[in-house]
Amino acid sequence: MSFLEQFPDRTALLESYPPDHPIVPLKVNNHIHTPYSFSAFESIDEAVRMADSEEVKILGINDFYITEGHGEFIEKCREYHLFPLLNVELIGISREDQEAGIRVNDPGNPGRTYITGKGLAYPSILPVNQQEKLDQVVMESNNQVARMTDLVNRWLEFQQVHISLSVNEIMEEHAKDSLRERHVAKALRIKIEQKSHDDDEFYRLLEQVFGGKSSERKRDDAAGLEDELRARLLKSGAPAFVPEDDKAFLNMEEIVGIIEDAGGIPTYPMLLDGAGGAFTEFERDRAQLLESLKDRGFYSIELIPLRNRIEVVKEYAEYFYENGFVVSFGTEHNSPASLPLTVSCKYNEPLDDKLMQISFNGAAYLAAHQYLTVKEGPGYKLEERDKMERLGQAVLNHYFSLWE
Repeated sequence: MSFLEQFPDRTALLESYPPDHPIVPLKVNNHIHTPYSFSAFESIDEAVRMADSEEVKILGINDFYITEGHGEFIEKCREYHLFPLLNVELIGISREDQEAGIRVNDPGNPGRTYITGKGLAYPSILPVNQQEKLDQVVMESNNQVARMTDLVNRWLEFQQVHISLSVNEIMEEHAKDSLRERHVAKALRIKIEQKSHDDDEFYRLLEQVFGGKSSERKRDDAAGLEDELRARLLKSGAPAFVPEDDKAFLNMEEIVGIIEDAGGIPTYPMLLDGAGGAFTEFERDRAQLLESLKDRGFYSIELIPLRNRIEVVKEYAEYFYENGFVVSFGTEHNSPASLPLTVSCKYNEPLDDKLMQISFNGAAYLAAHQYLTVKEGPGYKLEERDKMERLGQAVLNHYFSLWE
């Protein structure tokens, strides 16, 4: 049962939250990955505790393909008095864009598109046939990484490095249901560390692993070393690279259908200037992007501001919000790097008051969506955005009043 079942109905909630109620935007981070896919955090508890320490009040889980962490995430958020937003991230292919050579929000692969589902129902309402599609994608992805692991072992043997990796061991110690290439890099870094008695031996071993080339990272830079291991061993052109199979990607219509069947809102994640400052063909004209997303049925977007200049974040977030979109912000945390959970822009530029309000409004909308899905069912009557935001503010006000 969802904790939202115990909330008053929407009429009572709105009566408890009059229009003149003062609105103070709360800190929101609506996109973090957890160990259920790959994360900077060792546990969901660690992520939620860190959010609490930074006074982030609304937190959104956003793992790749996996929703198994949602129950634990809700439990930990309630323990620390944070409001949980329940999301998922999927990767698909737009064949039309791929054939036209149009890069969407993946800077290196035309047609490949990241899509998130915001505000999924809990417990899951995803039909069995749709869940089977997700399970198949996860299985294909896991098989690809397992083949990479086998090639890493062959490469290490060829380089006379007496280290071997086991998929079972990686899954048991570093992953959950979803195996990512980042898990392989992490496991290998740890094995190298364990086998080295001092810095000299550590760098000698790394040089062997890299086929006679020196590492460019310091021993205490775990995130940098794992990125280097991925780049030199697992990426295209490297000895353990395995290309992704088309079976690992759904088409865009399937992804949107899965998200909607799961009770969520299909959301487009913007890359913007996050890949070396250059925009993709799909995103570089904001007005054209707006119309393209509307044509594809999207009314919700999200940004990871840390990778974008603040002027770009302001331009796109404000433009889309003014044109009726729901706007979310997050930090991802799907790499080994240890970063704050407080959302900020590139060069650590903080969100200004207007962006903070847009962020809070987006979270309020999604809180209302999760609430109505539970209380009135997935087919609830969709209200205008400002009414959804106000209802969401009432939901959040009621939630936080439980601990006053």
